[in-house]
Formats: sequence, structure tokens, C-alpha cells
Amino acid sequence: MNLTRFVKSLVGAAAIALLMFSVGCAKKGPEEPKEFKDISQKVGEMDKLSQKANAAGQEQSRKLKEAGVADVKPNAETMQLTDEQKKALEERIKAEKNSTFQALLQEVLDKDKEIKDLNEKMTKLKAQLPKPDMARENDNHYTMAVRFLKKKGVNENEAKRLISRVNIMEKLATGFEVYHFYSNGVYGTWVSQGKAKITPNDLVREEREKVEGERDTAVAQGEKLQDEVNDLLSQKAQITSEIEGMRTEKAKLIEDMNALSATNEGQKSKLNSLHYVIGDRKQLEKSGVIIVPVFAKDRAGKAWKDDVFNKSLDLRSADSLVIKATEVGLAKIGKVNVVPGSYVKDEHYSVVISEDKQTATIKLLTKDRFKNDKVVFAVVD
Repeated sequence: MNLTRFVKSLVGAAAIALLMFSVGCAKKGPEEPKEFKDISQKVGEMDKLSQKANAAGQEQSRKLKEAGVADVKPNAETMQLTDEQKKALEERIKAEKNSTFQALLQEVLDKDKEIKDLNEKMTKLKAQLPKPDMARENDNHYTMAVRFLKKKGVNENEAKRLISRVNIMEKLATGFEVYHFYSNGVYGTWVSQGKAKITPNDLVREEREKVEGERDTAVAQGEKLQDEVNDLLSQKAQITSEIEGMRTEKAKLIEDMNALSATNEGQKSKLNSLHYVIGDRKQLEKSGVIIVPVFAKDRAGKAWKDDVFNKSLDLRSADSLVIKATEVGLAKIGKVNVVPGSYVKDEHYSVVISEDKQTATIKLLTKDRFKNDKVVFAVVD
């Protein structure tokens, strides 16, 4: 059975965790203008103020509910009380005999003053910053960056090159404020919380936890199904164990290779290739590479070792291979057995033998299943 493989990159997560916003900095190239650094610093200040304002607004709403005046609704945009609302609360404080409610109402007014001060600071900062793009539902950071650069007269290819040199968030929350800067060949982009209910850092963390949760669920489901198969079909227990062992080995190889070098092309080729051997079925059995049972499918033998599989097919660019009768020392090809037997003909692969019986074409129907796996093609005349 197949286990779901989850591979997803969260580019720029470390920068967001440290700064609470996504910073795009050009690599080696034109020197960063002073305005670039100024904007970066001010966006950071803006994001901190925005988060404080959001937190203060939430605290204000909680205090209003505790004080029994949940019907008082601050301005949705600024989170500030209107003058009429403040006056009404001040009068209620004077008339209220319960000291607890008096204190809560006073805290609401104090919070409103704090929110007002934060809004004034943000207004001053916004006047010094370029106008941000407000992220709407399903907005894409990359698309927004391309659109901005095109408006600046940058052609599409150059825009893509510039964007490749900065951190781009894979997902945006509605309300995020996306800032852009372009001058003298230098492009930068920043994402702040804005009016969103979540910070960029928390959004990245939630996406990562979601992926990890789905992966753990898939692994758990796979193990449960594996146990059910072992219970129902004890005859297949050994084959299942071998398949699971190979998958574990493959997963470990992938993990080790990724840890050593994510860009090692040699390892990428290995991990994305089918490793196989072609031979006369009788000779393969005689040499111990496969075992040919009487009433079961061919399976791995004691000589099933890595060095036996001396051929590879890169599945990134190919999905089929051709076997010639002369290649295995036979006059003709009658049938091709695929080992291990867990691969099912016409489901995982197909075999087409030519009319003259001189060649057989193997087409891999589910390429992902064959990646970094070892397979024997045993030919019968």
C-alpha cells in the first residue's frame, strides 16, 4: 500500500520568526539604497504597532463584555470608540455603584486611549511609507510582486529574476499589508500583519503544523492498514515486510540526502530513478537473484543486492524502457515477469511485446511508486 509523501518548503520562515514580517533582501547585486533600509525598519515598527493595536482591541472587547456593555461596538477600522460612546461610558462610570464594573469601564477607556495613541503613531509611519497592497482572500504574494514590478516598467523576465532573490510568503492571510520597494535594480518586499487576525509568523507556523499533522495521520493510517493486511493475509506478511523495509530505507536515504545537500544532482537522480536488472529468468533464478516458487509470484532471492541493479532509469524524464531478446541471450521474448510481485501489471506498469517477439516495451504507469526502487525484469522465451 502507498504512504502519502509530504514535501513542502516554507521559504523565509526564519526571517519571519525573528522579525515578525517577511523581508526581501537582494543578494549580490546593486547596492541597497538608503530608502530600502529605512522602509525595512519602518515596516518592522509598523508591524509591531499593528500587533499591539490588535491585541489592545481584543482586550477592549473582552472588558466590554465583562462590564456588561457588549452592545458597544468600536469602529471596525480603527478599533476606537466614538465620542458618543466614550461620553456614555464616562457617565456610566459616575453612576455605577459597583466598583468592579467601574474599574472595568475605566479599563475600557484606558484601552481606547492606548489604541488611539497607537493609531496616531501608525498614521505617522504610514505617511512615510509607500502605500501597501492589502491582501484579499486568495491573494498571492508572488503575483502581487510581479504586478508591482510591471507597473514600474520592469519586464516579466526581469521581474521574475528580481523576485527570485527575495523571500516570498507562500500564503497570505486576508488583511496582511504587503509593501514593495524598487529602485536602481533593487527590489524588496515586506509583509506586516495589518488588519489580519494572525501574524505572518503564526501563519507560517500553522501551515507547518498542518503539514506535519497530515503527515503523521497518513503514517498512522498506513501502519493500521499494514496491520490489517498482515492479519488477513499471513501468506503475504513476508512480502509486505520486505516492501515496508525498502520504503523505510528509501525514506531514510531521502532524509539523509536532503540533510547533506538539497542541491546534490547526483543524489536527486538516484532518488528519482528506477534501479533495475534485466535477464533470463532461469539465469536469474540460478544466480540467486530471484526465487521462482511453484504456486506464487517470483520474489527476491539471497543474491538480491545493490550491485546487481546496474541499470537506472531517470523517472523525471522517462517513463518506459525497451528490452531486447538479444540483450538477455534469448531468441525471442515470450513473457516478462516483474519482481517484486507487489507491482501489478496494467495497474503499476504495462508490457507490450513486438510482433516479431524481439523486443518488449515496459511502460511505468505509476512512476512515483518506482522511484528509488529496485526491480528485476525476468524474461521468458
